[in-house]
Amino acid sequence: MNFLLHLIAIIAMSAPNILGFNLIFGRGKIFHFGPLGVSVVAAYVTFITVMNTGSYAWGLGAGLLAVLAVSAFFAWLSLRLDPDGFGVMSIAVHLGLLAVVLNWTSVTRGALGIPRVPRFPFLDSTGDFALLSVVICVLWAALLWKIDHGTFGRKLTALSEHEWHAKALGIHRTSVHLVAFLIGGIGALLANVQYHQYLYLVHPSDFGFPSFIFFLTVVVAGAPGSVRGCMLSLVLISLLREGMRFLPLSANILGPVRLILFGLILFVAVWYRRDTLFPKQRTV
Repeated sequence: MNFLLHLIAIIAMSAPNILGFNLIFGRGKIFHFGPLGVSVVAAYVTFITVMNTGSYAWGLGAGLLAVLAVSAFFAWLSLRLDPDGFGVMSIAVHLGLLAVVLNWTSVTRGALGIPRVPRFPFLDSTGDFALLSVVICVLWAALLWKIDHGTFGRKLTALSEHEWHAKALGIHRTSVHLVAFLIGGIGALLANVQYHQYLYLVHPSDFGFPSFIFFLTVVVAGAPGSVRGCMLSLVLISLLREGMRFLPLSANILGPVRLILFGLILFVAVWYRRDTLFPKQRTV
């Protein structure tokens, strides 16, 4: 029963971050490869503030401001650079933020991470986390579904297909990109505040390349831009990832095997959905 609750909690906690990334990368076709850079900022700023002030209100406020700032920076880069250039730069920003965390040891403890992360007073058990995460997941998915099927979703789609035509219709790329990245940033904050309380730990290994491959695999395999498809993909791939723990393999073998498997799934999904991921621009 505890393992089932653990699965529910892990899947539901991941949903806000992945659905936010799906809005940017899936619906908007913006080559944003730095969602975990936002997660680094969300986790470390929030919990360092909480542990130094003893107040979750201050921690959440500082985390929100930091997330909005770094998300706005990513949005600005997406407006200044070509799609391919922004993809490379978003990776560079992610790695730069991770380098700051690893080297600013007096604040972040570097590779040791931040242990004994305090929990909300009403979160004592796995069941409590599962219940809270499911409620947040359902509300966030409903909000993203409404946004995706509303005016804003149509604006993102128009920009992804042909920016010039979208501009002629009065769609402003600056405001649309900014809102999309801010929504993704809030999703990252929701996910990381729950996840690291659940682990009692903030560790830089949670923001590495394998975690990004998991994000990308979920979005691409679940039909980019589809909230329903992304949620289904998240459930199935999470079950696969957690189920592999029961294989009779040592830890130093299981990690590479899992990464290779996700890479194969991503390759097949990209090949199958290549026309959706890289749509041809409309011509008159």
